[in-house]
Amino acid sequence: MMIRSLKAGAPMVGMVVLAGMLPLSAQLPTLSEKENLAYFVVVRSKSFQFGVESNAKTTVKVFDGKGEPINSKLTIDVNFNVIETMPNGKNITRQINAKSLESAQAATDEPKNMVFKGKVTGNIEFEATVSEERGAILLGGRLLNPEVLKNPTQFSIEVKISNTIPEAKTDATRKDTKELEDKIKGDKLQLIWTDGKKARIPSNKAVEGASKDVSGPGITTAAIEFSAFKDRKIQLTASPNSSMMISNASNQPLSEGFSLNWTADIAKDPEGKARLAIEIR
Repeated sequence: MMIRSLKAGAPMVGMVVLAGMLPLSAQLPTLSEKENLAYFVVVRSKSFQFGVESNAKTTVKVFDGKGEPINSKLTIDVNFNVIETMPNGKNITRQINAKSLESAQAATDEPKNMVFKGKVTGNIEFEATVSEERGAILLGGRLLNPEVLKNPTQFSIEVKISNTIPEAKTDATRKDTKELEDKIKGDKLQLIWTDGKKARIPSNKAVEGASKDVSGPGITTAAIEFSAFKDRKIQLTASPNSSMMISNASNQPLSEGFSLNWTADIAKDPEGKARLAIEIR
């Protein structure tokens, strides 16, 4: 198995998608090494593991200073979504048909412009892209048959952060509660909005993620600085012609879980060149 040492640096987010020349296969091909059998794409460094499985299930595991997962319950899910807005304003996330997934490229632990395609319910076709560049994971995608769409529909990438509050002990005391509050009081989400303004959202404050006070007109950069991830800083950056919005359970603290949802402006990015960069350092 090839374990790569990634060099830190600024990601290149404006890339041309290139297709490989291998024959298409049902679902996604996987690597042959025993520890990588589930993966179409996997990238490992001292600070994280990123993996796309044959059914497109995608996760990020954050590592501690020894290169071990910080906590199995803190796995970050990355979902490639197709979201349709119905006439009543309700958003529906279409489910991926795993049997429709295909790629013209071989599985790899050195992803450069990897492309896979598939369909969701409603026979909507999409493609997604995965690259690694200077320590950053670059993700993108687009819809392939917009002519079949009856309602506004977008390709979206969801980065889902689970509950980062340690499980409460059954015999928890007021002292335990105070220690927990002290531990997370400095946790925050640092944001840069599309208008250039900055926002700092404490993790222990109840908020509406999609509100203008939190997501503003859209987010270009989000830096997650939570004590649950030890000394690791997780940063998401949307390239030009794309942005992010936050979603969470109604009026709850971000420490109890939230998602960053990335979309591109189809009118400005019809070829799907915009990217979401994920960096962990």
